Amino acid sequence: MRKWIAAHRKMVALVVLAVAYAAGVVLLVSLGHELEETLFSAALWFVFTVVAWYLDARRQRKTAAKLEDQGGLLVYVRYPDSRPGSLSGIWNMGVATFDEAAGMKFQPAVYDNLEPSGRPTTFSALAAVSSEPRKIDRKERNYVPQRGFQAIRLTTDKGDIEVAAGPESLRKILDTSPGPS
Repeated sequence: MRKWIAAHRKMVALVVLAVAYAAGVVLLVSLGHELEETLFSAALWFVFTVVAWYLDARRQRKTAAKLEDQGGLLVYVRYPDSRPGSLSGIWNMGVATFDEAAGMKFQPAVYDNLEPSGRPTTFSALAAVSSEPRKIDRKERNYVPQRGFQAIRLTTDKGDIEVAAGPESLRKILDTSPGPS
């Protein structure tokens, strides 16, 4: 069932929206609101939700196009072995680009338009600790809001890092790094 839902996200979203619309109408009418007022109110919320989803999808397409033009990947990086309470232990969003000679260049970025912030960091001598990505847990969802992102651990010249990205991006990262050490 999960595979089907993942393959048909747009259809599932529309069905969920239609069911929520119908349930809201039935609930408000059963509570004594007038049918015309309820239908109008529900229609406004429906239009608001569709417009919000459309704008979010457009923003994601623009971001993906910008990344493709740059030849980069949207990733989150953190240092898992940092001291407790250190900012290095928090996921940092940015763009990763790869060079055979230098390794992975990570440019921290802010906002959804990927505006660069801070100095880039180059990680060389990438070696995957494990070739199987892990799911992002609930606590980490606050810092990695994208759905479907997974994390892998890499050994670099600057110590161990964890990289969170989409499955395709992680596959590219694993293909550029040697196997598990």
